[in-house]
Amino acid sequence: MNAPGFPPGGTGVRQALRSALGVWRRVAMNAPGFRPGRTGVRQAVRSALGVWRRVMMMTTLNPAAATECSAAAAEPTTTGPATPSLSVVICAYTLDRWDQLLAAVRSVQRQHPAPDEILLVVDHCPELARRAADALPGVRVLPNAEAQGLSGGRNTGVRAAHGDIVAFLDDDAAADPDWIARLLAAYRDPLVLGVGGLVRPLWETGRPGWFPREFDWVVGCSYRGLPEHPAPVRNFIGANMSFRRAEILAAGGFRTDLGRIGTRPLGCEETELCLRVAARNPGATLRYEPSAAVRHHVPAARTTRKYFRARCYAEGLSKAAVARHSGAGSALASERAYLRRTLPAAVAEGLRPGGAAPTGTVPAVATGVAATVLGYAVGRLHQAVEGARSRAAQSPGKAALRALAVLGLPAALVLWAISLRGVNLGAMGDLGLVHVLPVTYWAGLGLLGLGVCAALTNRRTRGIHYAGYVLGLITFLHATPLALYPELRYSWAWKHVAVTDVLLSSGTLPTKAGLLAVYARWPGFFWLNDLFVQHWGLRSPGSYASWSPLLINAALVIPLLVLYRSFTRSRRLVWGGVFLFFTCSWVGQDYFSPQAFAFLLYVCVIAAVVRKLPRPGRPKPTRPSVGWWVLLVLALVTIVCSHPLTPVLLTGTLVLLALPRRNRAVVVPVLLVALVLTTAWDMTVARPYLEENLHSILTGLSQPEANAGSGVLGLAGATSGQVAVAWADRILSAVVFLFAGLAVLVRPSLRRTALPLLAIAPLPWAVANSYGGEMIFRVYLFALPATAFGAAALLLPPLLATAHGHGLRRPLRRLRAAAVPVVVLALFAALSLAYFGKENVNYFTPSETAAAKWLAGHAPEGSLIVGASDNFPYAYADYPYHDRIWLSEAAPEDQRQVNRDPVSELRVLTGAGPPRPVYLILNRAQEAQVLATGALPPGTLAHLTHALAHRRDFPVVHRTADAVIYRILPTGAPGGR
Repeated sequence: MNAPGFPPGGTGVRQALRSALGVWRRVAMNAPGFRPGRTGVRQAVRSALGVWRRVMMMTTLNPAAATECSAAAAEPTTTGPATPSLSVVICAYTLDRWDQLLAAVRSVQRQHPAPDEILLVVDHCPELARRAADALPGVRVLPNAEAQGLSGGRNTGVRAAHGDIVAFLDDDAAADPDWIARLLAAYRDPLVLGVGGLVRPLWETGRPGWFPREFDWVVGCSYRGLPEHPAPVRNFIGANMSFRRAEILAAGGFRTDLGRIGTRPLGCEETELCLRVAARNPGATLRYEPSAAVRHHVPAARTTRKYFRARCYAEGLSKAAVARHSGAGSALASERAYLRRTLPAAVAEGLRPGGAAPTGTVPAVATGVAATVLGYAVGRLHQAVEGARSRAAQSPGKAALRALAVLGLPAALVLWAISLRGVNLGAMGDLGLVHVLPVTYWAGLGLLGLGVCAALTNRRTRGIHYAGYVLGLITFLHATPLALYPELRYSWAWKHVAVTDVLLSSGTLPTKAGLLAVYARWPGFFWLNDLFVQHWGLRSPGSYASWSPLLINAALVIPLLVLYRSFTRSRRLVWGGVFLFFTCSWVGQDYFSPQAFAFLLYVCVIAAVVRKLPRPGRPKPTRPSVGWWVLLVLALVTIVCSHPLTPVLLTGTLVLLALPRRNRAVVVPVLLVALVLTTAWDMTVARPYLEENLHSILTGLSQPEANAGSGVLGLAGATSGQVAVAWADRILSAVVFLFAGLAVLVRPSLRRTALPLLAIAPLPWAVANSYGGEMIFRVYLFALPATAFGAAALLLPPLLATAHGHGLRRPLRRLRAAAVPVVVLALFAALSLAYFGKENVNYFTPSETAAAKWLAGHAPEGSLIVGASDNFPYAYADYPYHDRIWLSEAAPEDQRQVNRDPVSELRVLTGAGPPRPVYLILNRAQEAQVLATGALPPGTLAHLTHALAHRRDFPVVHRTADAVIYRILPTGAPGGR
């Protein structure tokens, strides 16, 4: 009873009942196919309720329209004709389109049946109104009585119209002869609230060859992607649409703050009205009728690329305005389907040889999408800024936080992009990229951290905004090397590319290849890359391996969200946990490798299992579906055949999850499947490798203290910078575990989840085997999904509750909330040092790559490759056909001997076996590695280079700025000594 303008008392009731009875008579006596049974009753009741809602819920969007609706509802309704009456409204604003206006009016006058009336609304152009009144007899010419613009003109026409149906036609469009008949036929269904038709373009100068049909909406016409047959739609095209007049009035008319004003190419006022009309009438439809067609004149000025870009940009602005009023979900529902299906098909058609669409349409599609997205982003950003300004006077502190939350992400990304210009990679020292990244990078990273903290204080921050911050952090960490480095980073990524290349060239992986034979026993990762490379016609995975860290980390976001939603219902805490995961992920196991791929699948499996477990608020487990099992088994099979360690850690985690009785119904079947698959693989394909290495595995089990210390305690020989890096990652790891442990103690709700079990499940493996000194790092990595959320659960609640509390507790809460950004920035500092501090070793210059590629291409089969270490590109190219010796892996006595007498020791190390070509390669990255880690005695490489200078038995066969390749000639050979 609070609707503005609703008269209290019996008058309003009489109006509603009178209108309801009128609707009943129209349905009962005139609706085709009406049967006086339950269906008729339902129709009448539904219509009566609709009239009641329109009176009771009168909108204030357009007061004039609301008043008209009240008057219309008050009029007594009599039995009307079988076909509803129809008024045509044409809006015009300029004399420049006089000829098109005459054609539009005449096309309506020739209709059969004829419209009940034609109204021409002139938008603030008195000269046009006078001329039209003289030249168009039988047409009611009205001035726009509302705000200037197309929306105001249409509202004026609706108020002045007398027809049950109001049809809108643009002043530069001409209707087909049966246009009105086709529109009215659709209104025989009382549930149809509006009907829109086809709009064909009438090109003044012909369609440009580059103009894609999928973008005909740019010129106000129907585009490829709309239904080809009558169907319900979300909204109509404004040049050809109609509505029941009562529905427009009840909805409040067109918004006058949307739509065109003169030649300004904004729009979407009809979209917003359609959304309002549909929202008021659940179960009713807006119908698209392609047979009700009009021809829309397209002048030459609208066929230029400049107009195309401007109109797409304006469409994005308009969509942002609609999203503000109706919500992004409704405003962009059709656009999502358009982006998913219509535009990819347009690109594919444009690229297909002999396709119907010219190739030149593909750049236009890309340009149109980019301009529209940019316009939408600018529009939403402008709305956010305006909203922040409007709230500033009421609460300056909260307004500042909201502004920081909104502007922090784009500002940080701008600083990141600026920081990549002019970075001198050659100046990297002992701390890698930390030395050379400019202050703008660190300012952007700090702003990103402060922005996400500010976003967490606002309950209304949307998930897409949090996703932007998470992806922004991933960009800062993992897109920076991708953007700066000209070559693939990290020698082990090069090694895995080499393994895949061998599989591509020979169709199999060698089982007798030294340490690399392990890949033949767990080849799943390489099989998948082999299929991918061949399917897309690539030459090698080296073409995309550089993207692996960025893609792997971005893909991890989804299973982490699924996992964390099992721990809490707080959307902010879930996203905060995901952000903290990447803040603490320093291990670097995200390069092109089986481990990175298997870890991603591990998190997916754990998230899927935990999601089905009972938890607070859901005491019983959820029964997995068949599809769930299919995907889970596929993931398990892929893990088992791709990596030797991940199935072991996964099995251990599942065993621990199965300990609580309430979990067993879900976990035990998954555990049994994992055990069967792992055992079957290890007893068949992997059995030879396990038998060969059984002694080392058993030995590792007997040395728990050595395993735990491996990779952690050994800093002897490392440079001071690498010692700082090591301590940074250790402190970061300890802090994460500490925070997670405290969270379990102070938050009892976490103890009732699977989080504590997931956090401690990897810990026993730290003492089971050293795994080449890397087990302790893998333990931290596999525990991180749980420990990161635990740390978030301890840190973030003060931010999530800053608006609550009172008295003496509020200052304490604010103090705790203020400490959170400080802790986040400290974690950023430790992460940057731990992750970027080794980049001087991981980075390869183009000259290093060129030298290594030369060696890979010129070394004959059966050659021996010698290096200070394997830290150079192509180190394992064609690895089944060459032998290799790395001085950093030689016995300590041999290393000391190399330092004392390089020439003699090289002869000893390379002289065994039959005569063969021997090459020694030394490069910048090898020197950086052995210097940073102390893998060789100090000064070894300098002494070696000096000793080999000018020796005829160690000729230089290739040299670049950062690498040199020697040929080691046998004693007694020509040139030898």
